[in-house]
Amino acid sequence: MSFQLSIVSPDGRVFDDTVDSVSIPGIEGGFEVYSQHTPLISVLKSGHARIRRGEQVTAYVISSGILEVTPQHDVVLLADEVTPVS
Repeated sequence: MSFQLSIVSPDGRVFDDTVDSVSIPGIEGGFEVYSQHTPLISVLKSGHARIRRGEQVTAYVISSGILEVTPQHDVVLLADEVTPVS
């Protein structure tokens, strides 16, 4: 199963697509979000956000931010800076 992930910075929407999972650096440790994850809000620290869609993995370096899993199981990641990893 998959879910909608949006990554947003002050410059605008950086990523908006359906994904299988996202791995994120939380301030109390890294964690991974999958489809149907329990709604939550988490504070993030600087690090890598890794997005998986099938066999494809895309990574971004993020500054600190906030991640929300909505009651509809959509995920929104808000960060001050987002840079794609080459």
